[in-house]
Parts: sequence; structure tokens; C-alpha cells
Amino acid sequence: MSFWDHLEELRWRLIRMVIYVVLAMLAAWAFRNDLLSLLRYPAEIAAQVAGIEDFTFRIFEAAGGIVLMMEIALVAGIIAASPLIFMELWLFIEPALEDHEKRWAILMIPAATILFLSGVVFCYWLAPKAFAFLFTFNVGLGVAPELTLRPYLYFLMRLLLVFGVSFELPLVLMFFARVGFVTKKQLIAFWRQAVVIIFVFAAFVTPTTDPATLTFLAGPMIGLYLLSIILCGWVEKKSGDEGLGEPDGALPAFEPDDDYHPDQDAGEADDGDDRSDEQQD
Repeated sequence: MSFWDHLEELRWRLIRMVIYVVLAMLAAWAFRNDLLSLLRYPAEIAAQVAGIEDFTFRIFEAAGGIVLMMEIALVAGIIAASPLIFMELWLFIEPALEDHEKRWAILMIPAATILFLSGVVFCYWLAPKAFAFLFTFNVGLGVAPELTLRPYLYFLMRLLLVFGVSFELPLVLMFFARVGFVTKKQLIAFWRQAVVIIFVFAAFVTPTTDPATLTFLAGPMIGLYLLSIILCGWVEKKSGDEGLGEPDGALPAFEPDDDYHPDQDAGEADDGDDRSDEQQD
């Protein structure tokens, strides 16, 4: 395929991804009130832990409610359509891989989905604790926190997606180790630079500039990087075990017959050459 053919294929795969998200978004719209209650829960629990009474959200825009419902449905659609999105991404990459690398498709798509959803669940589990810490700190300053609904939901939903994508780190590094781009030894030697890169990445993708939110994301990512080192070592060992056999396409070993005598055959060949010379004379 030419470069433009690859772009055309990518365009159609992106179109299919958008269709998946739109269909999932329409399905999520029917459950918008339940999803809103689910997203409000971390802040409400955190307010109870911090001892805040009469905690309520506020909306200052006339059309703020409907815009929020559309944003909630969109994020829910992306999360629900994530298996199909990963499938389209893998099908675009697969033709560039070798046959033994394509076998990993059986594991890559389910693993990518599980890791993404695990990141979303982990962020939702961590959110009440993070908000409780922030609310308690504000109450200690003598300030009663009041949240507007849209910034809060934007903050939480963006963190859900960021955590989901960040949890793909072990899978990406495992795949790179399998195709020979990185090794366990390189990841160990690069750990200091990796920590700096992770904190810079967390600073860019987190919705706020406070160090607490940055640390909430950077801490799990550092743990995932350490887990990736272990998994890459396992992948290298697995690849080494698979390579112990005879390589594909190797010539079979020569096994001489019992009646084969190299010296005798060489002598017979010399006699045949002498007879041929005499005949020519």
C-alpha cells in the first residue's frame, strides 16, 4: 500500500470509531440521570468526610444542564466503545507486523480494554479520597467549599479518561519489548528519566495545576512503569524460549548414508576423470 492508501485506511477507521462513539453516546443518553448521580457521588462522599453540611452543586448558565448531560453522554460513550476503538487501532497496525507478532492480537485487544477500564475504575475509587483531602484542607483554612457542577464534572471526567489511557503503559511497553524496540535492561537504566517524563506528562494532562492532583496520577504511573519492567522481562524470556527451536526456513542438517565414504568416492571420481582423458587422447 502506498502512503495515501494508508491515510485512506486510517480515515475510514477513524470514521468507524466516531460511529461507535456516537452510537454508544446515544445509548448513554437514556441513562444520563443515573450517570450524573454516579459522577456526583465522589464529591458528596468527600463532603461528608470533611464535615461539610448542606453541600450542593451550582449551575450559573441557563443552558448549563443540557451541555453537561451531552458531555456526560460523550464520555460514557467513549468508555463504552473502547473495545471497538482498540480493535480498529490494532487492525490498522496489524498489517505492518510479522506473522509471529500478529498472534498477539488475541491478547492485545482484551488486555487493552481491561487496562483502560481498570484505569477508569481506579480513578473513580480514588476520587472520593482525593476530594476529601482537598475539602478537608479548605475547611482547615476556614473556607466552606462550594462547587459549580460543570468545572467539577469536567475535572472528574477528564481524569477518568486520562487514568484509563495511562493504564495502557504496561501493555505498550510489553508490545515494544516483544518486537525488540526496548529491553528490560534499558527500562531499568532509564527509570530516573522515566519518572521525570511521567511527572511532566501528568502536569500537562491533569485539569488543574495543583501538585496534589498531579501526584494522584504520577504515583500510579510510576508503579505501572515498575510493573512494566517485570512484564518486559517475562516477554523477553518467553521470546527466548520460542527461539530455542530451529528457525523457520533453515536448511535441514546433512546426514550421510552408512555406505557413503568420501575418500573412496573421491578416488572413483579421479579414476573417471583419467579414463575420460585417455578417451580424449
